[in-house]
Amino acid sequence: MGRLRTSELLAALSVALDLTEGQRAGHALHTAYLALKLADRIGLPQETRRAVLYTALLKDAGCSSNAAAVTRIFGINDQELKARQSVAGRSVLAMAYLSIRSLPNEPLPLQLRRLIVLALSGTRERRAVEELRCERGADIARKIGCSDEVAQAIMDLHEHWDGRGLPRGLRGDAIPLLSRIVTVSAGLDIFASVRGPAVARQVVRERSGSWYDPDLTAPLLELCDGGLLDELASPSLKEYVFSADGDRAIAFSDDAHIDRIASAFADIVDAKSPWTGRHSQRVAAIAEGLARRLGLSGDRLRDVRIGALLHDLGKLGVPNTILDKTEPLAPEEWAVIKRHPQLSREILRQIELFAAVAEIAACHHERLDGKGYFRGLSAESLGLSARVVAVADVFEAMTSERPYRPAMTEERALAIMRKSSGDHLAAEVIAALSDVDSLAA
Repeated sequence: MGRLRTSELLAALSVALDLTEGQRAGHALHTAYLALKLADRIGLPQETRRAVLYTALLKDAGCSSNAAAVTRIFGINDQELKARQSVAGRSVLAMAYLSIRSLPNEPLPLQLRRLIVLALSGTRERRAVEELRCERGADIARKIGCSDEVAQAIMDLHEHWDGRGLPRGLRGDAIPLLSRIVTVSAGLDIFASVRGPAVARQVVRERSGSWYDPDLTAPLLELCDGGLLDELASPSLKEYVFSADGDRAIAFSDDAHIDRIASAFADIVDAKSPWTGRHSQRVAAIAEGLARRLGLSGDRLRDVRIGALLHDLGKLGVPNTILDKTEPLAPEEWAVIKRHPQLSREILRQIELFAAVAEIAACHHERLDGKGYFRGLSAESLGLSARVVAVADVFEAMTSERPYRPAMTEERALAIMRKSSGDHLAAEVIAALSDVDSLAA
């Protein structure tokens, strides 16, 4: 049975967090590299490097929890706004400019009303949204099994050296060292990717002593003088990052550890929208029950459960303006929705041992008659594992409330699904639904 480092799994899954934050894929991995280089430069002990690594890879673990709130407050694409925030200043003028730029295309009276609300309660709203994100990120880190040191560092990542950060306004050395290392490293990578290395170095220099710890910016800038940012394109980057994990590896047969990480990322996905609640967890419970009922066991049963937990991972790349829309979607919005199984597949395929999991996740919107998405596969291409997760996904969605309709009863959902059996969903899997105990879990 294969083995992989925990960091390899987290690095692959962190791409979904990059998408949610409006950053390019690989931002968390680049942040981890920069943070580890800085940690080495200032002489942190080897045993601390793993904590630096996990803090960097999971720094945005709480990002999905405030996506709906950001969309509600500003009324626009949450990923676009977060990308703008990541390079915005924090002065009143900077925030005002960001607010005006971020107003949706609404009639002028509605825009004025939104600006007034932001002016009156913007600081309080921002603090609440940031606090939710930070607390959620810390909780996810604990669920995965990270140390309290890592969880606290994630909680305090948006604090600033001068005490003007969020959500608690910590100052100086009261901010954990891990937070300070990862924050300046993330900022350097964001500005380097958006505005180029020269501007990135200038911003870090200008924010030294305000946003960032001056005792960290100096050695980081010295590393940049030595070509640090050029190293982000190195083919050996991943191996350097993963080396911080030491010899810590998961046997792929260790279902408990794999399941814990997959379950934590399922929670991140479900937190993206107030309408999804525990969707991924329930789909996994239903799919596992169906798989057992249909005779799957061992590796195949494990793959079904992990595939079900992570089937919607690509939805972290879908804006909440689409996910939570109550009106019918426009064709271009449907095109975005239809990309999410493809994104799930692309992210999961980075993990060699997740090949079967990636295919299961990719197929949850395919149909037996070939009219599904994103590849329009036919029945011959859809194995039992994919059919199980597709049925579990449809049943859970139909029996849960959505922004465009109320929840159906299990009986009504089953009746509708039976009518579509044979062309949309597999009849033998639907037939097993009534025998699964976890439907109402």
